[in-house]
Amino acid sequence: MSIKKGLWISLGLFILLVVAGIVFLLQPSGQVSDFQKWQYQAAENTSTSSRLKVKFFGVSTLLFDDGKTQILIDGFFTRPSLSQVLFQKIQSTPDVIRRMVQQQHLQRTQAILVTHSHYDHALDIAELGKQLPYTKIIGSNSTLNIARGGAVAEQQLIQVQPLHPMSFGEFTIMAIASQHTPPTTVNNDLGEEISRPLQQPARFFEFKEGHSFDYLIEHQGHKILVKASTSVIPNQLRDLKIDTLFLGIAQLSRQSTEFQQNYLNETLKTLKPKAVVPIHWDDFFKPVDQPLEFLPYLADNTDKSLKILIQATERHKIQVVLLSQPVSYPLELALQSPP
Repeated sequence: MSIKKGLWISLGLFILLVVAGIVFLLQPSGQVSDFQKWQYQAAENTSTSSRLKVKFFGVSTLLFDDGKTQILIDGFFTRPSLSQVLFQKIQSTPDVIRRMVQQQHLQRTQAILVTHSHYDHALDIAELGKQLPYTKIIGSNSTLNIARGGAVAEQQLIQVQPLHPMSFGEFTIMAIASQHTPPTTVNNDLGEEISRPLQQPARFFEFKEGHSFDYLIEHQGHKILVKASTSVIPNQLRDLKIDTLFLGIAQLSRQSTEFQQNYLNETLKTLKPKAVVPIHWDDFFKPVDQPLEFLPYLADNTDKSLKILIQATERHKIQVVLLSQPVSYPLELALQSPP
């Protein structure tokens, strides 16, 4: 064999290995079906009398509904594909938002609470604000500048005031300053702000974090905390006791053992919830009308992240509820079911 031919063969094998590696990294990091034991599935005979229910649409998009009033966390429904995010400017899709408004009766939504301003949380708030003109949008100044970029009316916008209670129907809501998941190569903008109205389409990196918030939601004595990002300010939650915790686990598997233990102690051990619902574990490059899948290996090892969480909840005797499809989960079950 000639040297030239050998080099071509070696190059071909190298290219095949690179392609195989890329294909592997884009595969889901595990299967949701492997966690069926913890998945909530509404039975046909499930009582519909529960006053407070929640639907999970992926990432940290949660719709709380008591039959009269709705509260929406983030409201990220457009979910552009990975190739769109990497190579194009992205924008909210009005038809997708219109369909969600109709299907989920979002006209009853009194407030949209935005956890931070990265696109996978805040891309759709301007379009939601325009289609829901009586709904308040609550978030950082960066978040409000995304809404302003879409010409949302100023009277709809409320800048977050941490620890200041707000009332919507029978909901009482309080924002708590938080921290974003530690930086990676694609979210190294932590603390950076969107200083002027951001018009769409825009590149994904123009959606700066702009500070992160957890949201404490109280409804008829039921206390709920939504923590979208996998990080915590030390001792921030020590005086708080809740019933249900919606806990972000994105990239938990990528953190050090010390970080994992500290994060779970500051949340599970400190808050002592009766139930924990993992969020921000799904592949948000998939359309909202498709079944949720784990994040690809390129972004996380979701199988490992969930197992780390489940192991910790077993130590603390806390129930895990995995919401893998947008069904109405009665939050009273979190109070009744043993771990």
